Amino acid sequence: RRRKRIVEPEQGTGATERFLMSVTSGIQKPPARATFILISALLFDLIAFTCILPLFPSIIDFYAKPQHRDRLYDIFETTTKIFQDTIGAPHSKQFNSVFFGGILGSLFSALQFLSSPLFGALSDVYGRKPLLLLSIFGSLLSYFIWSQASKFSLFVLSRIIGGLSRANISIITAIISDIYSEGQISNGMALIGIAFSIGFIVGPMFGAYLSHSSRLFTTDDPLYNIAANFALPLTLIELFIVLLFMSETLNPSKRKATITDVWNNCAVYVKPSALFRFCAVSNLVAKREVLIMRAYGRAYFIYLFIYSGLEFTLTFLTHKRFHYDRMQQGKMYVFTGVLMMLLQGGLVRRIPVEKLHQVVVFAIALIIPSFITIAFAETQIVFYGGLTLYAIASAIVVPCLTSCVSNLASAHSKGATIGVFRCLGALARALGPLVASTLFWLIGPTICYTIGGITLIIPFFMVKNIDTNRANVKIE
Repeated sequence: RRRKRIVEPEQGTGATERFLMSVTSGIQKPPARATFILISALLFDLIAFTCILPLFPSIIDFYAKPQHRDRLYDIFETTTKIFQDTIGAPHSKQFNSVFFGGILGSLFSALQFLSSPLFGALSDVYGRKPLLLLSIFGSLLSYFIWSQASKFSLFVLSRIIGGLSRANISIITAIISDIYSEGQISNGMALIGIAFSIGFIVGPMFGAYLSHSSRLFTTDDPLYNIAANFALPLTLIELFIVLLFMSETLNPSKRKATITDVWNNCAVYVKPSALFRFCAVSNLVAKREVLIMRAYGRAYFIYLFIYSGLEFTLTFLTHKRFHYDRMQQGKMYVFTGVLMMLLQGGLVRRIPVEKLHQVVVFAIALIIPSFITIAFAETQIVFYGGLTLYAIASAIVVPCLTSCVSNLASAHSKGATIGVFRCLGALARALGPLVASTLFWLIGPTICYTIGGITLIIPFFMVKNIDTNRANVKIE
């Protein structure tokens, strides 16, 4: 049965739009232009968001300089020394930047964990567009503060506002669920994955290049604002794209009646036990589907807890072990991003719904040797071999798992379902970087990555043992 058109394609579309439409050739035509607008906005967002990634180790070192450190940085350093004394660790500053980076990374994701599902649930009441605009405006404010952050405390403030505003991915994922039929949601998720890959290619490369080239024209270190000044106009463009060109995708007949349900059940969006039980949607989805969601949710959390911690410390590993500068960090992101984009554009979007589960199992199995290889890599060739396996698995796991869960939700509960699922991911990312950075700081990268690679066996078997055809899944 054909779905109602969201936006009619216009005549005389440009080359970029024709390219995106060719990527969506296996997708029904009605949402093609709506998809183009949505993915375009997402691309600007991701390029702005990722430009900081290759700079993060250098930024932490930048704020350690006497002229840029302030009271908050001193508190961080004092707390670190107290922690070292408590656990009997030697007072070595070699990996302090990793530990500080882990704290900031976990703080950002912890705030995202609080805001993401609430934004998703509110979008089920008020519609997707208003909440998406609010999220983008928050990101814009965070980049402005970052552009003025000559001191550490202002940089931390920008990360706090950015974390609270980082709910747009959940809303965009819900929009994909609105405009695609159940059997085609995996295609839409693959397009989001492609946008992530492009963002992780272009953003880090621009961030590294601008930081590197700006030093040719000034004696001042521009780290605190060069990437922010790049992210600001991109986010403004994203804001105008959504404001002027995007239509509301959630039909009023499918919205929740009032905000009362959201506020009365606010705890189910932030309380971990309620999240793992998918309480926000347990009365909106059939019991069997809820039980399968819970099984996927537990596996997803453990996987992303381990994965996100190792992913976050990767730039610190290359900075310490291979002495990568910002440009080399940027090239590393280009390498992984290109691989992920090719896979998501050519493979992931073509995976049939009934094969999604098996593909996730394969991808998790693939990432185990990738981290172990990276752990022991002492040469560039071996490191990039492990990085190749890492990129392949990264391109598959999260988009396919998201599709698996989204396909279980009813039309009027997809926003809340995906919000809860993304929130589990944000909770994992709130804990993962801090734990991995602490291990990296205490025992070094080799043992840290080896432990991480081996423990990924746990989510592998958890997903493998989910029987999506069985009605009587065990209730935890």
